[in-house]
Amino acid sequence: MLSFCTRLTPLVLILGACSQTEYFSPVPMESDLRVNVRAQTVQVNEISIPEYAINQEIPVQQLDGSLTTDTDKLWADLPDRSMQGALTRHLNTITDARVAAEPWPLSGFPEVELSIFVDDMIVQANSSLRLTGTYAMRSEQGRDRVGSFAIIAPVTDLDSYSSIIAAHEIAWQQLAEELARSL
Repeated sequence: MLSFCTRLTPLVLILGACSQTEYFSPVPMESDLRVNVRAQTVQVNEISIPEYAINQEIPVQQLDGSLTTDTDKLWADLPDRSMQGALTRHLNTITDARVAAEPWPLSGFPEVELSIFVDDMIVQANSSLRLTGTYAMRSEQGRDRVGSFAIIAPVTDLDSYSSIIAAHEIAWQQLAEELARSL
């Protein structure tokens, strides 16, 4: 007679194969926009995002307004860190400033510190990503600025997490273009 553990092993292997976690990371895009800015150095501070979006699970809004996640489909990195990296990369490409993420890794101090406060980062049931919030630019030499943003990016396929993550990259690029014009 087979032991209980010997009989259970095939079942554990089958169940383990069914619940494979997939990780998603946005494919970097490059903006065609180029902007000469006053600041030579810009620091992108840690980004504040809502609690529902802070975890690796990717929330998707249902028709009834609720947000659901699939624990087998996760961000490859934390979304706020991913967003901070994308904005830093985009601003380095779009502007002529040297842009780095907090903590400031270059000598001296940054001329401008950029803080982002996200109100909504929701993949909506209508196949779009809504990214809204405010930003603050603290300037050592110029004028401090505060502004808001409201960006809608298309999600080509709500059943495809690759499409959902791609929409985030599109929205972040659009936000970086708005910020570059304000620097």
